[in-house]
Amino acid sequence: MISMMGGLLLRRCDPDSDMGVIVNLERAIFRPSEQYTLGFINWLCRNCTRYSFIAIMDGKPVGYIISCIEGFGRGHVISVGVLSEYRRRGVGTELLRRSICEMVRDGVDYVILEVRVSNTPAITLYRKLGFEVRDLLRAYYSDGEDGYLMVLDNERFRGFVNKYCSVTKQPT
Repeated sequence: MISMMGGLLLRRCDPDSDMGVIVNLERAIFRPSEQYTLGFINWLCRNCTRYSFIAIMDGKPVGYIISCIEGFGRGHVISVGVLSEYRRRGVGTELLRRSICEMVRDGVDYVILEVRVSNTPAITLYRKLGFEVRDLLRAYYSDGEDGYLMVLDNERFRGFVNKYCSVTKQPT
């Protein structure tokens, strides 16, 4: 378990014991059309454990992030969510920071994520961390809503690493 300021704890997702935690957070944070299936969450937790974390405040799970490294040098933030009553407290920032820094340690050169075009708070957070909109993904979500592909690369990636990561990228 990793201690953070303000009573926030981040712990690595355990695929054998955290499936219920992730599913409950998904149900509390996202609309049914936005939730991943149990099978996909299980696959993600088993295959992306090193970069996936659960945030705990006041003794309860309040958010999570699932990220993976795909291919050569590309990190992918697949899902990140924080309970509404715990937003704007730095939980999302810490989840992203920790996950991306772990991926940097294992050799990523850039990070991508997808976000609903209507999710202004998330877009604002991602931009604050250095992500930029790279593409519009038409009807990306199952309900037909468009998404943005956001990317953290080049100078913005190096700026993120210098600001948030105390580790250097491992040679590939």
